[in-house]
Amino acid sequence: MSSLITLRKIMIPHLSEDDKRADEQRIRDALGLKPLDIPLQILRKIPLQKGHELSCIVGRNGPGYKLIEISAGTSCSIALDLGTTNLVGALFDNVSQRVISELKLENPQTTFGSDILTRMHHAMLDKAEEVSKCLLNGVNDLIGRLCNKAGIERHNIHALTVAGNTVMSHFFLGLDVSRIPVAPFVPVVRKPGFFKASDLHLNIHSEAIVYVFPNAGSYVGGDIVAGILASGMFDSENPSVLIDVGTNAEIVIGNREWLLVGAGAAGPALEEGIAGIGKRAERGIIYDIEIRDDDMECKTFDNAPPEGICGSGIVSLVYEMYRTGIIGNDGRLNPGHKGVDILNGELSFAISCTSGDRLVIKQTEIDNFLRSKAAMFTLLLVLIRSVGLRFSDIRNVRVAGALGNGIDVRKAAGIGMLPDWTAEVIIPIGNASLKGALMILKDSALLAREDEITDRITYRHMHDDPEFMKEFSGAIFIPHTNPELLKAR
Repeated sequence: MSSLITLRKIMIPHLSEDDKRADEQRIRDALGLKPLDIPLQILRKIPLQKGHELSCIVGRNGPGYKLIEISAGTSCSIALDLGTTNLVGALFDNVSQRVISELKLENPQTTFGSDILTRMHHAMLDKAEEVSKCLLNGVNDLIGRLCNKAGIERHNIHALTVAGNTVMSHFFLGLDVSRIPVAPFVPVVRKPGFFKASDLHLNIHSEAIVYVFPNAGSYVGGDIVAGILASGMFDSENPSVLIDVGTNAEIVIGNREWLLVGAGAAGPALEEGIAGIGKRAERGIIYDIEIRDDDMECKTFDNAPPEGICGSGIVSLVYEMYRTGIIGNDGRLNPGHKGVDILNGELSFAISCTSGDRLVIKQTEIDNFLRSKAAMFTLLLVLIRSVGLRFSDIRNVRVAGALGNGIDVRKAAGIGMLPDWTAEVIIPIGNASLKGALMILKDSALLAREDEITDRITYRHMHDDPEFMKEFSGAIFIPHTNPELLKAR
């Protein structure tokens, strides 16, 4: 296995009347890598002395190699999940081959809108440079914080791998996004590949390698490709499923021979889409709830006092409310039940945990969640059917993103968000996009596999799909108007 960035110590042969090779040629011959790019700023650091030993930082640069630095002892890289809501980075030590620091920041582009369409609209109104620069500032801020946290100088960052959806990748590269949201939905570039850090105005080593994951179209971005890589499904003989729920929901079904992808707006209610109480999974955020006769138990990250609720917590809450009759199968709150009251003219339910302030969920917020869960299940149902499979045929389901943080499989199935797969079938994998970006840093041979994955993907458009629209209305109910559809055993 060969890392994206490697450290090679070479000894330059003594000069002699019989050996008059240029210093640059001596380096090439000693490294034995072809083709090898040696930038001008590296050439300016020679001539070499007789018998001089060099510590070379070499990176993969597409089919060839690049000499990034000489006489360097420290070398790190960064894997970056370029998310719509958050930027998540992992600082990787190229010498020890381990992650030494990880950090998450809110994407500063949220000032232009929480959703990607609003940001594209701003970009299409002669603000493209402003929107892209905002993202770049956020990335550089994240890089700086990662380096400060680990005590690493920025110029010792020699590679950056970037996985984001198609629009975010275009913003990162400063490319036009105007044709992505309109027919025929064509991006500027499908396989961005490799760039030089200085060309992107990144505050790392100027010759650092920047690799941007490929996309398979407007709605199948590099984050999905990275997730497929992290899940291992691209190498599986039997069909498996990847569910990634973040700001949007993406579902992948496939194996080593084919991959089918669908996407839908199922995610916002699983992050901060539920006004007031929806939060990202972190300290003090509820991830599971149990409602009893007189009280309720709230489980929070780090056992801290509850300050909000994340995706898995919302799933748990809705399940418990349905189980105890606080809401009916249509999701409507029962006015006579304890905890249900009218707040600002709207039915609401108070989540009274044993500690912390009371959290309140409104009827409209419950309705929004049920539409989100319906979209997600229907997307999964239609995709499975389209390839002639049943839920019982799937024995491996990887769940990434917000839904994967503390998910209770039984409760998700109980409200009809997932089929009734057993807990053994479903495996939470965390941030699959970031994991895929890290995998490339660790093993550059996976670059070729990535190309294969991208070419293997087929995307099914769901926005106006007649089967999706037909099944969606029944999935809004809890668990479903046709519970037989949920069976997977």
